[in-house]
Amino acid sequence: MQKYNGLNRLQNTDYITEHQTASANGNWIGNKIRVEVWVLMTTTIMGGGVMTEQAFASAKTHQYHIAAQSLNNALIRFAADSALELLLNADMVRGLKARALEGELTPEQALTQLLQDSGLNYRFVNERTVTLTPKLEIQGAGEKIKPSLPEKSAVARPNPIPKQPPLTLQTMTVTAVVDENSTSYQVRNSLSATKTDTPIKEIPQSVQVVSGPLMADQQNITVSESLQNVSGVITRNILYAPVIEGTIIRGFASEQLLDGFTQYYNPGDRESTVNINRVEVLKGSNAVLYSGGSGSPVGGVVNVVSKLPHHKASGEIGMRIGSYDFYQPYADFNQPLTNNLLFRLNGEFTDSGSHVDVVETRRYNINPTLMLTDNDRTTLTLQGKVSRWQQPDYQGLPATGTVAGKFRVDRKSFIGPTDMPNSFSNTDAVWGTLDHSLNGVWSFNVKARYSESEFDQKVQSLFGADGFQADQPAISPSTWALVNAELFQHQHELSFMGNAVAKFNVGHTKNTVLFGADHSELNDKGFIDGDLGPAGFGIGSVNLGSPIFPFGYSKPGLGINNQLINNKTYGGYVQLQSTVYERFHLLSSLRLGNVSLDFKNTVSGVNEQTDELKLLPRIGGVFDLTDEISLFAAYSEGMRGQPFLNFVGAPRAALSKHLETGLKFDIAQQLSGQLAIYQIDRSNVGVTDTSDAQLRSIAAGQQRSQGLELDMLWQPIDAVSILGNYAHTQAKFTDSRAGVPDGNSLGQVPENSGRVWANYRFQQTELKGVSMGAGVYLQSGAFLANNNHFKSDGYHSFDAAITYETRRFQLATTVKNLTDSEFFQAYDYFDGRVAPAAGPSVYVSGSIRY
Repeated sequence: MQKYNGLNRLQNTDYITEHQTASANGNWIGNKIRVEVWVLMTTTIMGGGVMTEQAFASAKTHQYHIAAQSLNNALIRFAADSALELLLNADMVRGLKARALEGELTPEQALTQLLQDSGLNYRFVNERTVTLTPKLEIQGAGEKIKPSLPEKSAVARPNPIPKQPPLTLQTMTVTAVVDENSTSYQVRNSLSATKTDTPIKEIPQSVQVVSGPLMADQQNITVSESLQNVSGVITRNILYAPVIEGTIIRGFASEQLLDGFTQYYNPGDRESTVNINRVEVLKGSNAVLYSGGSGSPVGGVVNVVSKLPHHKASGEIGMRIGSYDFYQPYADFNQPLTNNLLFRLNGEFTDSGSHVDVVETRRYNINPTLMLTDNDRTTLTLQGKVSRWQQPDYQGLPATGTVAGKFRVDRKSFIGPTDMPNSFSNTDAVWGTLDHSLNGVWSFNVKARYSESEFDQKVQSLFGADGFQADQPAISPSTWALVNAELFQHQHELSFMGNAVAKFNVGHTKNTVLFGADHSELNDKGFIDGDLGPAGFGIGSVNLGSPIFPFGYSKPGLGINNQLINNKTYGGYVQLQSTVYERFHLLSSLRLGNVSLDFKNTVSGVNEQTDELKLLPRIGGVFDLTDEISLFAAYSEGMRGQPFLNFVGAPRAALSKHLETGLKFDIAQQLSGQLAIYQIDRSNVGVTDTSDAQLRSIAAGQQRSQGLELDMLWQPIDAVSILGNYAHTQAKFTDSRAGVPDGNSLGQVPENSGRVWANYRFQQTELKGVSMGAGVYLQSGAFLANNNHFKSDGYHSFDAAITYETRRFQLATTVKNLTDSEFFQAYDYFDGRVAPAAGPSVYVSGSIRY
C-alpha cells in the first residue's frame, strides 16, 4: 500500500516521475500518459496520513433518514446525525441538490452518496472533523487519468513527462456546522466580536468563549458561575435582585447582551443556563458594535448566545436537586416541523432555599424559537422569552460585624422581618433575525427586538453613620437605624440593527467590509420611596449584636411614578477586516454615534437632558509570528450616558479609551489562549460637586484600569481538558474629584483572581461515558466601596463533578465549595456591604434524551 502526503507526489517509487501530481481524489495527472498501478487497498488522504477501507468498515454506523433537498441542508443534517464537525465553504454547495439518503451507513459511505455528482470530495482532518474540497480537474496538456488494475503484477514505466508548474489550490473561507454534543472546550471563531464569523486568533481584541461542553462538565447552575472561567470578570452575587447588571470586567461595569441585544437592567431569571449555547466575553469599550441602552459599556460585554433549532429531532427532560432545598426541573425540545420550518422550545423552573435565613428564590423562563429557512440563502429566526424571578430582597451584611468591628453578626442573618414580602423582577421579549446571502460577495442581516419588563424591590434597609451604605453603625458599636424602602420601575425597549457584509479578495489581501446601523430606545418610569420616620431616623433601630426586628415592613410611600427616563442611542458604522499575505490581519472601524438621555424627577424637579454626537474609532492588527503564535495590538474609544444624576449645567456622557496588546496562540490545535496587557482610561465621570449648595454632579471624574490577563485551554488528547486563567487588575481613581483620594481603588475589584479546571473522560470500554473534573477559583480581597475603608478577605473555593452519560440519558453529581471555606464577598448594595459564601453544596441531576 502506498502513502499519499497531501498533494505531493508518490514517494519512493521508480515508476512515477517527480513531475506528476496527485489530484485531491488520489488520481494521477500526466501528459496523455496512462499510468497503470496495482492497487492493493484504496486510500483516503488524511492530512499526510492514511485511513484504510478496513478502518472505514469498522467505523461506527449511523441510521440516516435524509430527504432529497439542497446539499447544504443535507450536510447539516448529516453532521448532526454523525456527531461530526463539518467544515465547508458555503459558496461551494450553494444551489446544489442532494439525493435522498436512507439506511444504516458509516459516515464515509453516507458522504460518498451525498456528494455524488457534486464535484466535491471529503477529507477527514481527524476522527471528529471532516472538510469538503472541490475535485481537481486539469485539462489541456494533460488529462485526468484513473488508475486501473493491470493484467500482470508488473507495472510499465511511463515515458518522461514535460515539467509542469506545481498545482495550487484556491484559497477557501471555511465555516463550520458543529454538533451540540461535542465535548471540546475550544471555540475558534466568534461572531460577537466583529459581527462577522471570524477566527478569534485573527481578532485584535481579548475575546473568550465559555462553551456548552465546559458548562456541562462543570455542571454550571448559573451564568455567573460560568463566567468565572474568564479572566478579569468579577461576577454578580446570585443573591442580588435582578434590578441592575452587576458584572465587572477589567475593573469597570459591563453589560450583558442576549443574542447581541442590550439587556440594560438585565431583569427576570437572568441566571438560567437552559437556553445557552455559549457565552462570549468581549473586553474593552466595544463602542462600534454595541452601543444600545446608555451607550457603549466601559469594561466590556457578555453576549449570551441562545440555542437554535436544527434539522434533527431531539429532546431532553431532566431534574436537578441539591442542598438548601434546591429543585430545578428543565426540558429542551427540538422538532423540525418541515424541511424548511424548525421549532425549538426549552424552559426551566427553579425553587430553592438558601444558606441565608428567610431567603427563598423562585424563578423560571420559557424560550420558544421558530426558524424558517430555504436551506440555502435565506433564514428568518423568531425568538421569544418569558422570564420571572421572585425572592425576599437580600441586602447583605455591614462590614462592621463581619470583616471589621469588635462583634460578629451571624453569617446566616437576614436583615429585616421574617415575613418580608417578596420582591419580583419580570421580563417578556420577542426578537427576530433575517439573514440573506445575495451572492458569493454580499450578504445582509437585519435584527429587531421588543421587550417589556418591570421590577419591584422592597427592603427594610439598614441606615448607618455612612448613610445607606451602612458599613458603619449609626450608634457604636452595633446599632443601625431601619428604613422601609421600595424601588419600582417599568420599561419598554425597542431596538433595531442592520448590517451588510461584502467579502472579496484584492491581490494578496482577503477583505471583509461591514456596513451597519442601529437604533435603541428605552422608556423607563418608576419611583423610589423611603420612610425615614418622623424624626428622620427611620422606623426604629436594630442591634445586630443580638438582632430582633419587631417592625414589620409597610409600604413606605404612595407608589406614584416620579422618575421618568428616556434613553435613545443610534449610529452608523463601517468596519474593514483585511488579511494581507496570510500573515497580517487588520481590523479598523469607525462609528458616528449619538447618545440621548432625558431624565425627569417630578419630586425634586430635576430635568436633565444629554444629547451627544461623537465619532468613535477602533483600530487594531494581528501579526502571525508563526502559524501558531500571533502578536496583536488595538485601540478603541467609547461613550456612555449617565442617568440618575442631577448635573450642574448641561449633562455630559462619560468617555473611555481602551488600549491593549498581547499574544494569541494555538499550538498543535491543543494549547490555545491569550496573554494580554491593557489600559482603560475613563473621563467625564459624574461626581458630586462639593462646591455646589445642592451637591449636584459634574462630569469631571477620572478613573484608570490597568492589568494583565492570561487565558488558556489545553486538550492534549480527547480525554483530557484543562482550563486556566489569571488576572491582575489595578482599577483606581486618577483624581480626587469623586470625594475620595487620588489613587484609591475602585470598589468590588480584586487585584488578583484566577481559575483552574481539569476534566478527564474515561476511554476504557467498561467506563465509557464517565467523566470526572475538579477545579478551584481564587480571588484576593477587594475593597467594599470607593472610600476603601473596608476590605473583604481573599478566598478560594474548590469544586468537583462526576458525570455518566450516553446518547439516551445523563446522571451527574457536583459539589461546590468542597473544602467548606468560610469567607465574605464584596456585595455592592448601596456601594458597600458583604455577603457570606455558601457552605459545601451538593447537586445531583439526571435527564433522559432522545
